[in-house]
Amino acid sequence: MLVSFSVENFLSFKDRQTLDMTAVATCKERQLLNVFKANTKPLLKSAVVYGANASGKTNFVSALSFFKYFIVNSSKDSISSEEIHVVPFLLNKKTQELPSKFEIEFIMNETLYRYGFCVTNKLVTQEWLFQNNKNLFLRENSGKDDIIQIKKAWGNAIGLEERTRANALFLTVCAQFAMPQAEAIIKWISNNLVIISGAHPNNLTQYTCSQMSSDDYNEKILHFLRNADMNIVKLTVDQLENNYEQNSTNVEKYDIYSSHNVYDDDGEVVDQEVFPFNLFESLGTQKAFALAGPISNALNKGLVLVVDELDSRLHPIFTRRIVSLFNSCETNPKNAQLIFNTHDTNLLSYKVYNEETHKEENMLRRDQVYFAEKDFIEATHIYSLIEFKKKKGNKVRNDASFEKDYLSGLYGAIPFIGDLIQASNNGKGK
Repeated sequence: MLVSFSVENFLSFKDRQTLDMTAVATCKERQLLNVFKANTKPLLKSAVVYGANASGKTNFVSALSFFKYFIVNSSKDSISSEEIHVVPFLLNKKTQELPSKFEIEFIMNETLYRYGFCVTNKLVTQEWLFQNNKNLFLRENSGKDDIIQIKKAWGNAIGLEERTRANALFLTVCAQFAMPQAEAIIKWISNNLVIISGAHPNNLTQYTCSQMSSDDYNEKILHFLRNADMNIVKLTVDQLENNYEQNSTNVEKYDIYSSHNVYDDDGEVVDQEVFPFNLFESLGTQKAFALAGPISNALNKGLVLVVDELDSRLHPIFTRRIVSLFNSCETNPKNAQLIFNTHDTNLLSYKVYNEETHKEENMLRRDQVYFAEKDFIEATHIYSLIEFKKKKGNKVRNDASFEKDYLSGLYGAIPFIGDLIQASNNGKGK
């Protein structure tokens, strides 16, 4: 389970910014539904990030993507001579020359791990790993001397320091040489941290198609689409014969067909009509289908799902239902986590009935709501609603009108839009 992720000096992030999935003790709402425990630590099942366009929401997802990619691939021989594709905060002369920093905390098999690294275009300058707050290894690379201090608990890695390139991660090298502890960590990051772009679902469609071959997933995916009120009676996925000579990516190809009821004049079902899915279904339906596979898989296996622009092309009610799937003991028994950014402010005001308290409550706790905002030097800051203090120093109450207050600018992280009418008339007024 993900505890936190931090990034510093990367894209629009200048100073260290952290998204923390630890449930705040003073936040008492929806503790039985939206919170679970792992290694005695209370964690959140979901978190949402709001902010204006170009505020840095997508950059946070990009930071996670780079972090995951570099861990999985850094030791491959095929990229041994390549530069590291990392972009520091470029709007400050000092940070242009400094390394970018990434750190993750997660729980695997009831054990807390903290792993991070600092990296420039040319080399890994620092790297560290802790297990239950006990250091396993530390690395300092000046460019001339690459010193890796290995502690007793990581003793199986002794000798691998000499096999670690300056532009590769020591952890990845340890996994490459079949060190079980390192392999387990890499596997968790590779398989349990699922990052997808909500704005471009086509890349996910093939994955969802592959899951349709399982009867269990087939029914779950169809049920997911029916929940979106899409009136699809049946989905059929045909795997195409793959010509690997013409398809260099070796990706399986599928044809998708959706069946809809045909009615008589009295509204009675008399037949079914089959349509090519990509030609006849709306972009919203196609987006829902693309997301159905990763969401079903995350809930089934207890994964961490990170979605950029979850609400893109989706109706607000359906977006709300997706969040509800994760904030539930019934539909999320394995405590999967959902992290997403959105412009859908309806989530802030939606009320749900709590059978424990017999009251209507906000669907999201205050510690589940984050905001991204740029300051006067265009650096992104991320902060949660539970951390926010009003001008008088008071914290936000759990019964506040979150959506209204956010749109009014009380919490920041909204766009400042000029007079568009005047601009369209070249400043000449009406």
